[in-house]
Amino acid sequence: MLFPGGSGSGQAKELRAEGRDAVRAFVRGGGGYVGVCAGAYLASAGYSWSLGLLDAVVIDRAHWARGVGSVDLSWTAAGREKVSIGRESQTVRYANGPLYAPAKVATIPDFEVWATYASEMNKNDAPQGVMLDTPAVIYGRFGSGHVVGISPHPEQTADSEEITRHLVRRAAGAKH
Repeated sequence: MLFPGGSGSGQAKELRAEGRDAVRAFVRGGGGYVGVCAGAYLASAGYSWSLGLLDAVVIDRAHWARGVGSVDLSWTAAGREKVSIGRESQTVRYANGPLYAPAKVATIPDFEVWATYASEMNKNDAPQGVMLDTPAVIYGRFGSGHVVGISPHPEQTADSEEITRHLVRRAAGAKH
């Protein structure tokens, strides 16, 4: 299941409670979920409309409109291994994606950080220093399913097609 950019709250509203329950049941039963930008907001915990698939909350919610442009990512050792990429860093398109922190919800397994922000977007009076080193790509389990939350837009970034394919395959449960 892929939830793209746009509006996380808008996607939740269109799904309604029944649709959100169906998504959770699908993933809990072994399905995969990839959330990119708005879809990553939707997968988080902490909003009344969240799916709660990832044990992640969005920080600095007052400055969610940080801006649009290029940012640098640092891939963790786990991210490089699990996504089968050789590079340690890359530049990707960013468009107001979520800044994650652990939610510490006892019923949702902790997430694994696959990439962090090595630079930041500070437009619209967003404070400096908040975005640096926060998770940009995370992976978690929900029931028997796999969940990938991607804050930036690798699918809209030149030479990131292979990485995007690997992230989708990981959500589908493939090892590589």
